[in-house]
Amino acid sequence: MQNHYTALSGDTTAGKDITSLGKRIWAVLMGEERPRDMLLLFMLLVLMLHVWLLTVLMKPEEKITQAEPLVMEVSMIAMSAPKPAVQPPKPAPAPPPPEKKPLPPKPKPKPVVKKPAPVVQQEAQDFAPSEPAPTPPQNTQSTSADNTATASSSSQAADANNAPTFTEANFRANYAHNPKPNYPAIARSRGWQGKVMLRVKVSAQGSSDGVTVEQSSGHEILDEAAIEAVTKWRFIPAKRGDTPVASSVIVPIDFKLRN
Repeated sequence: MQNHYTALSGDTTAGKDITSLGKRIWAVLMGEERPRDMLLLFMLLVLMLHVWLLTVLMKPEEKITQAEPLVMEVSMIAMSAPKPAVQPPKPAPAPPPPEKKPLPPKPKPKPVVKKPAPVVQQEAQDFAPSEPAPTPPQNTQSTSADNTATASSSSQAADANNAPTFTEANFRANYAHNPKPNYPAIARSRGWQGKVMLRVKVSAQGSSDGVTVEQSSGHEILDEAAIEAVTKWRFIPAKRGDTPVASSVIVPIDFKLRN
């Protein structure tokens, strides 16, 4: 009995120690008490680690089921050949037109023989010879006017043959030395193209006295670029014989984009 009582007393004391330790651990976890010994803190961490390991190990494993592969069945269906289109029956050929029978030739009329009219002899009558009608005087003025017109036309023809030849102004001879038109950047970015025809007044010295648009390219910015360049050009002036004269010439400017 004495030994049994001693054992019971020992168990009670151990239980109290465990309860006291549990309370202290709980107070530390709740922040009510700070641990005084590092050993106690280390024991606390080890206890928490064991609890976590037990929780993980006792957790039932989740069964991972693999998804069954999808089976797709493809069946080939033979398509029937398309039925030939039913052609409409051809129309029956039209009956040939009836042949026209040639008309019988008309009978030629018989020539009618005319009987000669009887000659009636008239008695001779005495006629006095009539005076000849006076001839009208000729218009000398009209004749002289015709002669004057003929002489003037012949003189004009002679002057035309003797007139000096006219040579038109030329821009192609100096084309290599003349500045080329500037292709505007906005026109290149938008893909604008076109051909502008300019009428240029060329002085006797070969300079440009004025430039106007004879036919637009469809884009005002291209027309202005062409006018700005051609205004600075030099030309070979027109000549009448060997004398330079002022004239006008048509200058084409073509704006094209090349890849």
